[in-house]
Amino acid sequence: MEKITLEQIDLIMQRANVSYSEAKEALEQCGGDTVEALLLLEKAEKIKTQSTASTNTNHANASEAREQFKGFLAKLHATNFILRKDDQVYIDVPLTIAIIALVFCCYVSITALVIALIFGIKVEIKGQNPVADKLNSTIDFLKK
Repeated sequence: MEKITLEQIDLIMQRANVSYSEAKEALEQCGGDTVEALLLLEKAEKIKTQSTASTNTNHANASEAREQFKGFLAKLHATNFILRKDDQVYIDVPLTIAIIALVFCCYVSITALVIALIFGIKVEIKGQNPVADKLNSTIDFLKK
């Protein structure tokens, strides 16, 4: 039986995309022969292709991104966009609705917002989350 080296184990780990213990065990069963160890792993269907590993990573990343996006949408929906003058409230809708209106009716929304600001109607963003805090700090900055 030939002595198994770290280089052989590393080679098997790279080529077969297996763990250290799986690579070492395959080499031990094959007497240190790297080609035989690779064939043994292939027959045992333990070889993981790079595309499978990267696909699993991509699915995990996509799932994580999807969850972050859902969380962001929930924060937006929990935040209210309010147009008010003194005690009179003209508009009080979730921020998601205000953004959708801005996107689909851009010219009308911006014109209405500018007219409202000219007549002294204040824009408020209310919510108990970081989105509302950031938007309020931006609005406060623009007022100065």
